[in-house]
Amino acid sequence: MTTPNNDEQFWQLVDSFINLANDKAQTMDRNTIGPAILFAATRFNAYMLAVSTGEQAAFSQQKEAAMQYYKEQHEKMLNDNFGDFETNFEKYRTK
Repeated sequence: MTTPNNDEQFWQLVDSFINLANDKAQTMDRNTIGPAILFAATRFNAYMLAVSTGEQAAFSQQKEAAMQYYKEQHEKMLNDNFGDFETNFEKYRTK
């Protein structure tokens, strides 16, 4: 799996999740929103592996590789986004 950086549908979906989080931040503690999004993402990724493998034995066999992949992707996304915010701190903070 790769991040489809040029896929318009991907970026529209990203924006919809961010917009939902920003809307929820108006009435909820932001310290709840981030972990909830992260939990939902990990839950969906586990579901994706279950659907793609089709059976528990295959799921168990591929679980470690999938977890490694998602950890690497998460670390890359953290580095990219933290770097972007560091560069554009005032612009993003005041949105």
